[in-house]
Amino acid sequence: MRKRLIVIPVLIALAAGGYVYGQPALASLGLPWGRGEANAPRLRTAAVDRGPITAVVSATGTVNPVVSVIVGSQLSGQIRELPGDFNQRVTAGQLLARLDTQQLEAARAAAEADLRAAQAAVAVARASAERAAADAESARAQLASARAGVARVEALARDAEFEARRTEELRRSGVGAVRDATRAGFTAESARAQLLAAQAEAQQAEAQLASAEAVARTARAQVEAAEATAAQRAAQLRQVDVNLSFASIRSPIDGVIVSRSVDLGQTVAASLQSPTLFTIAANLDEMEVWATVDEADIGRIRAGQAVTFTVAAHPSVNLQGRVKDIRLSPTTVNNVVTYTVVVSAENREGRMLPGMTATLRIVTDERAEALRVPNAALRWRPPGAANAGPAQAPPASPLEAALREMEDLTPAQRQEIEAAGRELRERMAALPADAEARRQQAQAARQRFQSRLSAVLTPDQRARLASARGQRGATATVHVLEGEGPPRAVTIRTGLTDGSVTEVLGGPLAEGALVVTGTERASAAPRPAAGRPLF
Repeated sequence: MRKRLIVIPVLIALAAGGYVYGQPALASLGLPWGRGEANAPRLRTAAVDRGPITAVVSATGTVNPVVSVIVGSQLSGQIRELPGDFNQRVTAGQLLARLDTQQLEAARAAAEADLRAAQAAVAVARASAERAAADAESARAQLASARAGVARVEALARDAEFEARRTEELRRSGVGAVRDATRAGFTAESARAQLLAAQAEAQQAEAQLASAEAVARTARAQVEAAEATAAQRAAQLRQVDVNLSFASIRSPIDGVIVSRSVDLGQTVAASLQSPTLFTIAANLDEMEVWATVDEADIGRIRAGQAVTFTVAAHPSVNLQGRVKDIRLSPTTVNNVVTYTVVVSAENREGRMLPGMTATLRIVTDERAEALRVPNAALRWRPPGAANAGPAQAPPASPLEAALREMEDLTPAQRQEIEAAGRELRERMAALPADAEARRQQAQAARQRFQSRLSAVLTPDQRARLASARGQRGATATVHVLEGEGPPRAVTIRTGLTDGSVTEVLGGPLAEGALVVTGTERASAAPRPAAGRPLF
């Protein structure tokens, strides 16, 4: 009796174990699932079909005006008038604010008085210069008169010398009188003395002319100095006028005031840099979204691509835009490199406001009619696949296949590529269990591999490699359910994906085939009726 009591619990445990582990064991042996067994796990399937596929890149960004101008102040002072306000539409030249100008007005009055004094000094200098010029002309006339007197006296002296020689000859010949010869000699000597006096007067006139010309030049220099001083005073007056114009802060463009940073009576200090008073958006009917795109996706972005996005204020409204530009300056945060993509969009209805956060879907490629397989089918694997036998080598990836076909790789390039591949495999094998950390480290490992690959290949090789990868697509495995047998593994080449379905580029997979997308949990075992024996 005691042995019988021990055997019964053992039988019950064996029966329970056979129920729990029986069906998976059958599945690992290749027996059909969910085909007549009430409690067996059921396979979820989907049919391979044809239809459109649109590949997108998801990103987030910030809404900004196309043209945004920051209006500041070049002067320091207190805000006396403030006609500009938030959301106000303004035109170019419209007054936005005015600083207190009492000090500037006083400085202008002083500068204007200095200018008038300088202009009066110019008039005095010019009068002095004119007088000096007149004196120089008078000295020049006196010199001319002295030179004429010298010429006249020279003529008289020559005549007197001639008369003295003639009378002396007559005296020597006995014809003329001694008295006449003597008188003629005295006359010649007097003429020579008069010539010397005339020449001295001429030299004195030349000296007076030189002095007058020097005075005239000095007067002209004084005129130039006075004119320069007047010009300097005029420039100072213009500077004060410019400062007065700066005291009136006006809008540089037509637009809308989106920000005002000052209040009436506030003191503005413009010491090292211009303080920001207003921010004006040129036109809110046309906006830009500055999206942040990961470097792994930036290669798929091109100018002109269509973009669909939403903003938090209108989550149910799909806004449209197009890629306008890709900024070449990268941003690195926590070893993650991103690029800014500028998307232009119309804002006729005013749904977008500056600073809003947008969630974007950038259409990078699309197929109007493609053979499609659900992405869940690419991820599903049979529960016993890990222990079904010796592991088979996975098919070569498109990148590996394309690299193998490149015949112009040098031994050094192949060695570096193999080293990069080993590093990638080691880093992928050491990924942590945490999903987010695993994703980030896997992305960093792939980026590291791509960087090393780009560094070792030539530009022509990189272009051919990208083309070959695009034509080959990626390899994947799906499991096709046919008849009553177990799912059959089929290797295919995949192309575009939109996150839910993937394009089939090649492989033995026809339209209408049933592919396994998942396994439903087995239904609960029926409870035995009350009082019914287990055996």
